[in-house]
Amino acid sequence: MPFHAGAWRTLCEYSIATSFTLKETWKTTVSRFGKLVCLNGPLTGHEYDLSSDIISVGRGAESTIRLEDQFASRQHAEIRHLDNTYQVHDLQSKNGVFVDGRRLPGGGNAWLADGMELQFASTRFRFYDPSATVTAPSLIAVREPGLRVDITTRQVFVDGEPLNPPLSVKQFELLWYLYQNRGRVVSKDEIAQAVWPEAQGDVYDANIDRMVSRVRSRIEPNSEDEPRFIQTIRAYGYQLDA
Repeated sequence: MPFHAGAWRTLCEYSIATSFTLKETWKTTVSRFGKLVCLNGPLTGHEYDLSSDIISVGRGAESTIRLEDQFASRQHAEIRHLDNTYQVHDLQSKNGVFVDGRRLPGGGNAWLADGMELQFASTRFRFYDPSATVTAPSLIAVREPGLRVDITTRQVFVDGEPLNPPLSVKQFELLWYLYQNRGRVVSKDEIAQAVWPEAQGDVYDANIDRMVSRVRSRIEPNSEDEPRFIQTIRAYGYQLDA
C-alpha cells in the first residue's frame, strides 16, 4: 500500500505537536514554589507545596499541613511566603519549632534556606527552595546529626546509629526534655517537673544529677573530661548541644 506525501506530512505535524506538548507538560511540572518533605512519623515521604502566602501547620483540622503528632499544638506554626523567600513563625507552641536543631523562642521567626530541617514538635521536614542552585545528588554530603531523638519510635541515634539497648523510661524522658530545649539552659526544677511530675517538684538535685550521669554514660561514653552533648551549668542545671 503506497504511503502518500500528505499522510507523511500529517504524521510529521502530529509528531512535532506531540513533542511540543510533552515539553510544555514537563516544564509545568517544575514548581516555582518551595516545598516541605516529611522525614519521619505517619506522614513520612509526603510533599507539601508552599504556594500560599501563609501556610498553617498544626494538629487542627483547619491546618494547611495537618500534623499527625500528639505533641503538636492545634495551631503550631505558620510558614510565610514573602516575595521569593520563606519564613517560619512559631505560634507560641508548647513543644516548639526547631530550625536545623535550634529551638525558636516562643513567637519567634526564622528565614529558611534550601536544605534546612524544620521540626514541629516531634515531626521533622526538609525544606526545598526551587530558586537555589541545583546540585547533583551524588555530590551532596548528607551528615546525620550527632544526636537525634525520635519521639514517635522512642529511639535515640548517636552519629546515625541507634542506641542499643534503649534508654529506660525516665532516662528517655529526661533526654527528650533536654532535646526539645536544646541550645537553652534548663534548670533542675524544670527537669524535675518534666521527668517526675508525680513527685510534684519534690525531687533531690542528687537524683537528677545521677540520672543525667547515666544518660551521659550511654550517649557519650568517651567524654568524661569534656562532655560532648550535655553541658553542666554549675548550681543551676543543664544544656544540651546536639
